[in-house]
Amino acid sequence: MAFPTTSHTATTLASFIPALWGEKINDFYKSKLVMGDFFVDRSSELSDGGNILYTPNMTEMSASSKTNATAVTLVAPTDTKITLTVDQWYEVSFAIEDAEAARMKHSYYTQEKYAQGAGFAVAKVLEVAIAGLFDDFSQVVGTSVAVLLDSDIRAAINFLEVANIDPQSDCAFFVAPAVFWKQIQNIDKFSLAVNSPVNDPTAKRPSATLYGIPVFISTNVQYISGTTGRANALAHKDAIHFATSALGGGGSEGSSVTGKHGVRVQSNYVPDYLSTVTTADILYGVIENRDTSGVYIKSST
Repeated sequence: MAFPTTSHTATTLASFIPALWGEKINDFYKSKLVMGDFFVDRSSELSDGGNILYTPNMTEMSASSKTNATAVTLVAPTDTKITLTVDQWYEVSFAIEDAEAARMKHSYYTQEKYAQGAGFAVAKVLEVAIAGLFDDFSQVVGTSVAVLLDSDIRAAINFLEVANIDPQSDCAFFVAPAVFWKQIQNIDKFSLAVNSPVNDPTAKRPSATLYGIPVFISTNVQYISGTTGRANALAHKDAIHFATSALGGGGSEGSSVTGKHGVRVQSNYVPDYLSTVTTADILYGVIENRDTSGVYIKSST
């Protein structure tokens, strides 16, 4: 016997089929924040207040020959200073009123998730500001329209060696993902197991080092202005300094947490609007501290 053609369908039962919000949230993927951990953080020097830090630059003195019964040759080099000014203030704020907070699915911990996202957003501002100084280095290798070559990498290392910097100590490369995976790992010297046994691309992720120097892969490496190239870098940690000011606890009615690198997150209840306002902010400054301690590495993407 043929089955009846008038059986229920999803359309006829639509009023009884619930549409449910699941238990998970698809939070956005956050880029790795690595530069603040590498370069020199001067924030502790501002713990008692202030917004400007001076760093004297000492110059190398010249030796003079000495003979008997003659006076010594005095030297008086003219020294300069580096000025780090903490004057960049950024914030991310949002408000959730009581009615909406009561209606939202509690398992999502929405306010906490938003607060974490806001904190990341202002922390990324500092990360990008540091990366934005790479193209200020006067020592330059590569071009924005060509892939990075082994000769460019060696030329960058040579710049540091000539400046009497040990590339094996407190130095690192900072490159965009496409530069590492599409360009550097396309150089046989770094990718073939026969040349570098620790880098067997068919067995494991290649070790992110070049000539023994660590490589930080970051999407926060900036595009070269007006091009599709990337402003990568090889730098000693002393090449860039930054500082953040401790912003304190804010309003007495709210709660505040000051996190890594001076990121403050605070929430305050505003009775007039029956709303909880959450703000993440940062007060920072960045400066190129030692020009010869860094190399601007241009590459295509």
